[in-house]
Amino acid sequence: MKTIVIVEDDPDIQDLIEAIFSMDSRFCVARMVESAEEAIDVVRASGAEIIVLDHGLRGVLSGLAAAQQLKDLAPQAKIIMFTAHAEIEAQTRRDPAIDGFLLKDEATRLLPLAQQMTKMLGFA
Repeated sequence: MKTIVIVEDDPDIQDLIEAIFSMDSRFCVARMVESAEEAIDVVRASGAEIIVLDHGLRGVLSGLAAAQQLKDLAPQAKIIMFTAHAEIEAQTRRDPAIDGFLLKDEATRLLPLAQQMTKMLGFA
């Protein structure tokens, strides 16, 4: 199973992401947190393989600001920026810590993207 950490402060979006990943038994949502600061603590201890990260979060750090710290803690993890902030897409494409970018209105593409990323790592 691939361990997923969801970093999202909207409970409805948390539920949506969890429901999406529940469609594939190879994925397990290990934790859901509402801030980048919480994510840093969780990822340090969890060995996450996929991190679904929003940009606009509670707390001081944005998702974009926290991405490199998360990647440093879990270098094997694939980070998917899943956000409503279309204006940061160009920044995420230049950020080596972020492996994928999806807008929240593209939720149907989240599971296929995660599946593709894990196949590339040999997790089939």
